[in-house]
Amino acid sequence: MLRLIFAEVGPGATLELGPFNAIRIEGEVMRAERSGRPLAQHQAHSWVVDGKKYFRVDCEVPVRLHFENEKGESSPVYGPFFHFSCADGIAYGDGAIYGNVDLETKRWYGHIDGRYWGELVITSASAPPG
Repeated sequence: MLRLIFAEVGPGATLELGPFNAIRIEGEVMRAERSGRPLAQHQAHSWVVDGKKYFRVDCEVPVRLHFENEKGESSPVYGPFFHFSCADGIAYGDGAIYGNVDLETKRWYGHIDGRYWGELVITSASAPPG
């Protein structure tokens, strides 16, 4: 199960959300399931949750990442990673960049395959690969 921790750059209050089976980030909208209610929205370099701004979101349990598009296609599954984070529209697995959201198109650019995707999907590494 995934637990998300939203935090500021320096010391300050954090917000924990979860547990979730998976997290889907469609452009700049984070959801726990496809077409589910938004958990967070990325706006002006911050994650906004219930009106409060956070610079980053972290998940400190082993995860796998992959991208999906509207045609039902999927990228390879990457990971497992011991730490996932997303800050300023950039997704990291164990500190390496795996994708970033293009602010003009609101699509994810996969750094490994060089393709644009609609969604970034984060799942628990304890679940079978996607």
